Amino acid sequence: MAVLLLALLPGPPKLSKFSKADQYQRQVNADTLQPVFKFIFAPLQHPALDGVPIDCADGKVRSCFSILSSWFADHMANVTLHGLKSNACPTCEVHAGELGTNIKNYRARDYARYQRYGYENRFPGSKSDGTHIKFRGLGINLGQNILHGRHRVSAPDLHTPDRLHTVYLGLVKHMMEWIQAFLKKHGRLQAFDNVWKALPLYPGFLEPKKAYCKVAQWQGKEMRNLGRCILGVLAVALRQPQSSQVIPFKHAL
Repeated sequence: MAVLLLALLPGPPKLSKFSKADQYQRQVNADTLQPVFKFIFAPLQHPALDGVPIDCADGKVRSCFSILSSWFADHMANVTLHGLKSNACPTCEVHAGELGTNIKNYRARDYARYQRYGYENRFPGSKSDGTHIKFRGLGINLGQNILHGRHRVSAPDLHTPDRLHTVYLGLVKHMMEWIQAFLKKHGRLQAFDNVWKALPLYPGFLEPKKAYCKVAQWQGKEMRNLGRCILGVLAVALRQPQSSQVIPFKHAL
């Protein structure tokens, strides 16, 4: 995979207070990203009619048309790019209080509709405030979708979960919470920690310095490190089970 750094995005400091001055600063922070992304995406917004000549792997030169196809981001960056509140789903219009309930199918987000409404109501008093309230209830900050209007791009289809937050700090960490509870239930937590601390140094593998339960905060590289050996460590910790533990241990592995 080839990666080309285009720009370092401005990261304004986080604000903890909720005064009017801080609300104004938050709006300034959000508005700052708009011209930055507009500048970055300018070559993609109006591509040449005949394409751009690009050298291909087979040695030939072809006319290519660059299209933004995916966007790797964690949840907080994703809602910022789409102009949503932090407790909103970027894919559908589920209300914040019903996140994760899976009760019914919710309507997919139509960012083009949001953008049209925001453009039509960019001036005060152009429409009743009832619709504004409705959109706010859906977690939408009108006029702040940075990815809207890109050439041949569907904003809801851009989001691609990144490996760090989705796999290592999401799935692996969730799995380890279950494993720790399972080991504690069967009295094998200390055995797991002993095996974990005894792992030897290996190229590309960082030797653990602490027991798993003693690590206060896990980073992505540490979770990736753990994922490479978790099955072996767990198998050793579950050796020589009692008769009542044979089936649960087998299912756990």
